[in-house]
Amino acid sequence: LKCARFDSSMSILHLFRSAVVAATFASVKAQNFLSPGTPSALNLKTEYLDSGNDGGVGNYGDYFVFLQKFPLEGAEIFYHTEVLVCPQSEFSEEDHSHISEKISDMTDFAELDEAWWQSQTADCVELGYGGAMCHHECCSVGKKNMELNKRQAVISNADVSKKSLYIYGTGSFDGEMAYHNTCDKKCWSKWSGFDYNILNNNCNTFTSTVLSCVYGLSQKKPHLGVSDMVT
Repeated sequence: LKCARFDSSMSILHLFRSAVVAATFASVKAQNFLSPGTPSALNLKTEYLDSGNDGGVGNYGDYFVFLQKFPLEGAEIFYHTEVLVCPQSEFSEEDHSHISEKISDMTDFAELDEAWWQSQTADCVELGYGGAMCHHECCSVGKKNMELNKRQAVISNADVSKKSLYIYGTGSFDGEMAYHNTCDKKCWSKWSGFDYNILNNNCNTFTSTVLSCVYGLSQKKPHLGVSDMVT
């Protein structure tokens, strides 16, 4: 993913990957997973529509930036990701040290043990993207406060029982400000509901944008396979 502009060049490898993805999605569609008129991974939950309009401009401070990952229900070859931004002050000294140690030892990101994050109740901002019947800028970006250990996603068919969590690093501003930095000017995409493209402008593209273009962190993601065509 290039933050400043689109790169129209496409390598042979990228063409091959695109063909594989198209064939895979065609197979899934044939099984009615993505048939017209049926619920699909493209659809943002209605309570998240225009949810970015319910807050202020955001705050500066010390924050941890996480990625949460879910397989899709009934199709575990596809994955949905979101960004969670949590104040460092929400963690105990011991837990803060645990995260900081993970960051110092990692390359790009580090997975956090489920047994650890299930006990974490830090109040975070969730940022995710899905398709919706709306045209205006960032209408389809979901934003909501959630505790770090909650099994929650902005789309309806993420298998939240299989959540995994990864630390990506730190940031100097909260999720509210990250939303505005993504949405107040064009940042890779306009992120409307109709801008959603299952191959090259999906939830994982949005995650890359927030991680890399907004927070300056790695845009590499944990083993998403064909769900992540743009990095």
